Amino acid sequence: MTDQRSFARTVIALSLAVIACCALTFTIMLLAGSPAVQPQRVLDQDALARAVLNNVKSADFARPPTIDDVSCPASIPVEAGREFKCNVDGVGDGNSSGNAWVKVKVKDDQGDLSLG
Repeated sequence: MTDQRSFARTVIALSLAVIACCALTFTIMLLAGSPAVQPQRVLDQDALARAVLNNVKSADFARPPTIDDVSCPASIPVEAGREFKCNVDGVGDGNSSGNAWVKVKVKDDQGDLSLG
């Protein structure tokens, strides 16, 4: 009878030790900033629109376009090599279209862009 109680206590103690180790591991991962816990970084839309606007040729427009004329995809993740296009739709006349497409490529995980 005493052996059964001793065995049960050993199993319970071992189970509690395993649970404590798992809780400690989870806490350390949470505090260390595990990649699974960190939110995904996205490009700043205003900074992206300003960069695109600085890259367009003024000859394509009857009057200089504004940030409101720039449309880019929303919530672009900061991942090296990601490519997308932004549209600048401003005012045109008989000589200019008033529309321009700018190809944007994310160069690195810091959010540096290549425009062209």
